[in-house]
Amino acid sequence: MKRLGRVRRRFGFDHNELRRGVDRRQRAVGVVAALLFTVLAPPACVLLAADAYRSGVRAEHQNVHRITAQIIHTDSQGGPGVHHTYAELAWTSVDGRTRTTVVPADKSVRSGMGQRIWVDAAGNPVQRPQTHAATVATTAVAAAAAAATAGVPLLAVYLLVRRRCDRRRQDLWDEGWTRLAQHA
Repeated sequence: MKRLGRVRRRFGFDHNELRRGVDRRQRAVGVVAALLFTVLAPPACVLLAADAYRSGVRAEHQNVHRITAQIIHTDSQGGPGVHHTYAELAWTSVDGRTRTTVVPADKSVRSGMGQRIWVDAAGNPVQRPQTHAATVATTAVAAAAAAATAGVPLLAVYLLVRRRCDRRRQDLWDEGWTRLAQHA
């Protein structure tokens, strides 16, 4: 019970006659900011996280598949200290057309070797589909970003009010010492 009383006094929820108006105003702004965060952050987190998760699941289940394309040509380019190797790949799409693309390659690839790539339903090369772990990570980042977006402006307002209240407290302190010096 003693500890609860200390916490209550620390946050200004007591009826201390020594608390000034500036202290009560700062506390009120802090309480309002905390309540606004409590009201705004959870729905924002849920909405953004749900949207990110749905988008990630769609990306996981896009209509892509892996094929083995043949390396038909390799090329090395570069200058002093920089060396890049590219491979030209060829494959036959579902509609029977031969497709080609150029991709960065390892120095060990040679013409005639097979290279596994991802293609969409039309046979165009695409990026590897998103993994479920990446979907979960993106969802967590979206939720954290929503919480930060809701909280940072409220925290900034509170810190500005606190700074102004600190200045006012300093002025009151100086006035008190001046009055004390005049009466002495």
